[in-house]
Amino acid sequence: MSSRGGKKKSTKTSRSTKAGVIFPVGRMLRYIKRGLPKYRIGVGAPVYLAAVLEYLTAEILELAGNAARDNKKGRVTPRHILLAIANDEELNQLLKGVTIAAGGVLPNIHPELLAKKRGAKGKLETPVSPAPEKKPKPVKKTAAKKLSGKKGGGKAKKQGEVSKAASADSTTEGSPADSFTVLSTKSLFLGQKNPTEENNDFVQSFVYTSLHNWTEVESK
Repeated sequence: MSSRGGKKKSTKTSRSTKAGVIFPVGRMLRYIKRGLPKYRIGVGAPVYLAAVLEYLTAEILELAGNAARDNKKGRVTPRHILLAIANDEELNQLLKGVTIAAGGVLPNIHPELLAKKRGAKGKLETPVSPAPEKKPKPVKKTAAKKLSGKKGGGKAKKQGEVSKAASADSTTEGSPADSFTVLSTKSLFLGQKNPTEENNDFVQSFVYTSLHNWTEVESK
């Protein structure tokens, strides 16, 4: 066929090789048409999208490989991808609301919390033992009885002195200028009145007369 001037076999080249990208351009065109069926898609749209995705993937994988190497690991894990994205300012802003499965969190502890923890550990290591409470010494019963006896004797003495003073007042009344002594009720004769009773009768009669006179004046 070829000797007689027939058509030569032509190898098909993909659009990815024509564009010089690794990501498939034809698959990107199919995804765009599936997501936007009402719109017409240009020839350069899938090529541009494939190039952008390839660049982002290469950047993330490079940073993740560096993180794995820093952690002395030979395999890139989701944790390394998270650290790579978090440590890059532009990628962190781009993937701000993205959650990576099994990625963990960033090791960020506030310095004030660390200081509190260290202080708490120091306190726990050297605990302060509380001072022993002093128990009150029990008072012996004999001493209590002696104290009560002394107090009772003192009270009895005071009561005896008060009674003596009262008896002395009852036997002698009035000022020394009056110069007369009042006999006790035991030594009075039959029919004799005590001077204090006479004074009381005099006061009562005086009050009665004054009230009587005052009522008469008001009635007039």
